[in-house]
Amino acid sequence: MSPSPRSPAQQRTALCTASAQVRITALADAGSAEFFPPAGASPHVGRFGIAARDDDGIAIARVRLHGEPMLVAAQDEHYLAGSVGEMHGKALHAMLEAARRERAAGIVLLAASGGVRLHEANAAELALARALTALLDARAQGVPVMVIGVASVFGGTSVLASAADRLALLPGTRIGLSGPRVLESVHGKWELDADDARDVDAVFGASARNASGVAELVADDADAVRAWIARAAREHYDFAASVAEMHARLAVRVGAATSHAPPFDLLPCFEGAAPVDNQGRLWRRAECWLTRPNHDAALGPADAHALSGALLAHVATDGLRAPVVLVEDSAGHAVSRAAEMQFMSQFLAHHAAVLALLRARGTRLVGLLAGVGHSAAFFANALQAPQLYALPQARVVAMEPQALARITGLPVHALVVDDPLLGQSVRHFAAQGGVTAVIEEASLEAMGLG
Repeated sequence: MSPSPRSPAQQRTALCTASAQVRITALADAGSAEFFPPAGASPHVGRFGIAARDDDGIAIARVRLHGEPMLVAAQDEHYLAGSVGEMHGKALHAMLEAARRERAAGIVLLAASGGVRLHEANAAELALARALTALLDARAQGVPVMVIGVASVFGGTSVLASAADRLALLPGTRIGLSGPRVLESVHGKWELDADDARDVDAVFGASARNASGVAELVADDADAVRAWIARAAREHYDFAASVAEMHARLAVRVGAATSHAPPFDLLPCFEGAAPVDNQGRLWRRAECWLTRPNHDAALGPADAHALSGALLAHVATDGLRAPVVLVEDSAGHAVSRAAEMQFMSQFLAHHAAVLALLRARGTRLVGLLAGVGHSAAFFANALQAPQLYALPQARVVAMEPQALARITGLPVHALVVDDPLLGQSVRHFAAQGGVTAVIEEASLEAMGLG
């Protein structure tokens, strides 16, 4: 049966000014949108004087698009900048899991988000990490995933968006990992002037991203976006081949840049192990593979690409399917204009895709939080493992205390010690269900690998 004719209003809808539900309805075949129940109100934002909303800033629906069954999620940038809170992230995760089970013809995310909601740091980061896992597992099982930035997309949501098969932006939108204000606060206006729209657009703007080849540009017109989605779904191809192609594209972008592997103290799990790549990012012992931590150092594009390359070259070709221990300890991702110009989000998303490829091939992934699990570098790496072990002194950092204070308006220095949501001690993250077990020693036996 051919779909019902779409109304002229649907055809002319400009997505950038529409509400989340209208955006979905505008893209769907006439009368086909069946909305999910609301995500549920956040139980956490009230203490900050913020009114919770039943939908927590996201709308989700099953639709028909040119007659094909798809699932569509639309974020609402007008509620807390579209930030991903716990309920928002769980709803997104549930939608992605449903699409995978149903073998939908496509998954569409209309992205409009500032990233992890820092008022709900631990719970929100965990929810977004699980959504990223579900998105990549859906891709690995052959479900096409398309993301359109209908407003600006920053923080962890930019990594989620970059993990799709295809990424497009509407004119005038922006995308990046560390936003303009973050770059300016860390480095000053000489690095990037957050008040200069031309300077900001030169790094993050849709036209600049399109010119550098990291995203497609689509007109802000419902029919144009529908056509792009349909074409992207038709052109979808094998997950493993797409991962290999992305790795090659990122290699060109990295060019001659070298990665930096700082020295680290060997943990008990490294006993008897030896590095297998020139930069020592991947180690091998008889029982398993281990990735080295990036202690006290930020992970830049070349670093992420080098680790992904080592996993593809050695682990993906390992017929024995030995487990991989992802040892987590870093200062987070690189925060710089240079890293954003290279689109750091895509390097982290690609690394998560490499891990998804290993999962799909039956390789067991085990995370070990040995030091600091910092923001997007953490949730694109060790948090992609089905099991995460942690040492007692480990910490989880969604954002530094100064930034949390600016956003929440609270004196957070005490909160980062004792607060269940903002506290950095791993015990708080474990209480949210993010840790399989806190172990006293980083041995293979403690992680069930000995």
